[in-house]
Amino acid sequence: MHQRMEEIIDNLVEAFKESQEYKEYQRMRELLSQDPEKEKAVNEFRRRNFELHKYRNTDLYNEMDRVEHEFAPLREQTFVNEFLTAELAVCRMVQRINYRLMGEIEFELGFELL
Repeated sequence: MHQRMEEIIDNLVEAFKESQEYKEYQRMRELLSQDPEKEKAVNEFRRRNFELHKYRNTDLYNEMDRVEHEFAPLREQTFVNEFLTAELAVCRMVQRINYRLMGEIEFELGFELL
């Protein structure tokens, strides 16, 4: 890869790591890791949510509602919601970077994403 591109990527990574969103995510992730049972439950909730969106179940709304209901006691814990909110903020930053990059350059996938 071109050296200038490497430098730009390094700068982007550094800026990302210095962002308030990333720092908050790292702080919350560290706190969550101190409670293995809660971390396991949060990871199960995240996995189930991911699978729902990945497989696009025909009854997605009802399935999401069922998962939300099942994990409601976990989500009611302020700490858990703070972690998930911090994680979502980081994911949205990554999405914005990807959308901006793909929107600014001419790059054709050759197929339509579902």
